[in-house]
Amino acid sequence: RLAKRSLFFKEAFFFKFETIYWFKLYKVLMTRILLTNDDGIDAKGLLSLKLELEKIPDVELWIVAPDSQRSACSHGMTLSKPVSVQKLHSKTYSHSGLVADGVYLAIYHLMKSPPDIVVSGINSGANLAEDVIYSGTIAGARESVLQGISGIAISLIDGDDFGLAAKHAASYIVSLLKTSAQKPFLYNLNYPAGVFYEPVFAPLGTRPYEKNVKEVKGKNSDSTSYIIGGNPILGLKREQYSDVDLIEKGYATITPLIINQTDHLQIEKIRQTGEK
Repeated sequence: RLAKRSLFFKEAFFFKFETIYWFKLYKVLMTRILLTNDDGIDAKGLLSLKLELEKIPDVELWIVAPDSQRSACSHGMTLSKPVSVQKLHSKTYSHSGLVADGVYLAIYHLMKSPPDIVVSGINSGANLAEDVIYSGTIAGARESVLQGISGIAISLIDGDDFGLAAKHAASYIVSLLKTSAQKPFLYNLNYPAGVFYEPVFAPLGTRPYEKNVKEVKGKNSDSTSYIIGGNPILGLKREQYSDVDLIEKGYATITPLIINQTDHLQIEKIRQTGEK
């Protein structure tokens, strides 16, 4: 009887050990995706993409996003005051900082293991041409690349029907994770509203905006406030095959971006002419 009991406990121990081993191995093999945005934790674009990413098998999805709108915050970081973080659900957090703050916090504190890719979006509105300088959506993906992790920023040019874009973006993310593309990569993906042609790789174009400054007077204040910025200028000739040009023709576009902003052509020109 003692021998049988001893054998039972041994089998139970090894079964538990083997279960834990395979569970841990499964967790290691799972793909970890960090989802963020600059429109805020409750934004429709983020929620639409979340639903599609959750359908991907063997994915551990984390969401760390600002608690409210942070559009055009660029790549700012909050260094002079604390950033508050609120856990909303399992693996879902909102924070009081800027987009890059959240990505940094997720990678180095909130997540038990770093993500395999950071996905930023889906942004409500375009991130084409010069938009990439101001964009908080781009900053979310760029911050991940600065930390050695691939990032992709996703935007819907117009409207609030994110369904088609979210479905395609999730599929494209899966294909990126399966390829042996050089990492870390930084992609900027834009979708036109409605039905679109398959994405094509395109360089950034130019997309100037109206130069507007609107004065806003407060009722009970001696100070004056201003609203700056305007809409994109329409009807301009576009650089052929640029992101702006192809978006207007109904294509989704992918633009690979880089961190190093050095103007190598200018340096070479200066070297050749001997300028100082």
